Amino acid sequence: MNPLQRILESLRFAWHAIWSSKQRSMLTMMGVGTGIFAITGILTMVNSLETSMTSSLASLGNTVFFVHNWPWAENNQDWYKFVNRPKVSYDDYLTVRQGLDGVEAVAFQASARGQTAQAGANSASGIEVDGVTEDMLKIGQWDLQEGRTITGLEFFRGAAVAVIGSNVAKSLYPSQTAVGKFMRVGKKRLLIIGVLNKKGQSLMAFGASDDDKIYVPYSQFVKTYDSNNRGVDKVLMVRATNHELLPQVEQETIGLMRISRGLNPRTDDTFSINKQEALMSRFDSVFGYLRIGGVVISIFSILIGGFSIGNIMYISVRERTNEIGVQKALGSTRGFVLSQFIVEALMICLLGGMLGILMVFLVGALAQSVLNTLDLNLAVSFSVSDLLTGLGLAALIGLVAGTFPALLASRLDPVEAIRM
Repeated sequence: MNPLQRILESLRFAWHAIWSSKQRSMLTMMGVGTGIFAITGILTMVNSLETSMTSSLASLGNTVFFVHNWPWAENNQDWYKFVNRPKVSYDDYLTVRQGLDGVEAVAFQASARGQTAQAGANSASGIEVDGVTEDMLKIGQWDLQEGRTITGLEFFRGAAVAVIGSNVAKSLYPSQTAVGKFMRVGKKRLLIIGVLNKKGQSLMAFGASDDDKIYVPYSQFVKTYDSNNRGVDKVLMVRATNHELLPQVEQETIGLMRISRGLNPRTDDTFSINKQEALMSRFDSVFGYLRIGGVVISIFSILIGGFSIGNIMYISVRERTNEIGVQKALGSTRGFVLSQFIVEALMICLLGGMLGILMVFLVGALAQSVLNTLDLNLAVSFSVSDLLTGLGLAALIGLVAGTFPALLASRLDPVEAIRM
């Protein structure tokens, strides 16, 4: 019997054995499938989170950094120190903008959260009003659904105009276009000139989603809000001309910020330079811990699945002892008997692995539906390597756990086996 014939015959015998004990085989497959579902599910979850966060960070490019009183990549042990730092001011922005070279844009943003906008009988609550300077358009691209952006003249004059998020537009003008209409925020009456495309809530959003924001010129913002109020958050954004100039621009910004604040050489910085790389490295450590958790679960799944398959295969050998004796009496080799039981264990585990992966797809589709309902900008992404890892582990469980019972079967004495 050549190797191909042996494999085909082993597959036929294995399928017959599985079909003969359908209930037991199905329960075993479900046990293996549950373990593979847990492993592949964790890998898919980590991959989806990492893809979403990386995409959110990459949307601004690798030439942008932020100046803020809070550091992104620090732990919360020094929170008292950071919370008492002075927030970035408009004067800081002017000093940095006038002194920096090799930059494409320097922008300033002040944010007032928890605001309410009204248009007639309709209102939108819990929104964020952002006062921005003109270069904001060069740092964060506004993807417009309709209307236009704020012009340079409107920024200069502090015109009472606004670009609003899709949720704000839907709340204020549910059955008609919001562009060209007015709304009131606080005591100010603003003309809506643009509506942003719907984005959903990003996991990386600092504050409200763009869907729940109102953008106005900064000089208009200060007519409504006190920019020195502690409740108003402020951030300075810098985009370097290219990534090679980023370290130089960063150092120049630090120097200009220290000059703006009158800090002497012995005084620590009272601000933080935040870059995407620092934040991503912190998330990488979190993803690393999650992957370690996945490895631990994988080990337990292999052990539990291995004992389960080993026990089932041992029972199968005991039930088919007489049949094995007849096969060996008719000339079947030890290798052929061995391959029957190993192939049977592999088939059960691979079918269980496929069942587990099918469960991952079904739960993933359900999770995506829930995420869409919650308006979260997170896509459940399935990695081919993660799915193959799941199937590989299933095959490994079958190979390892099926080998000992298969060896036991191949070594049976045909005469003794027939008598049993």
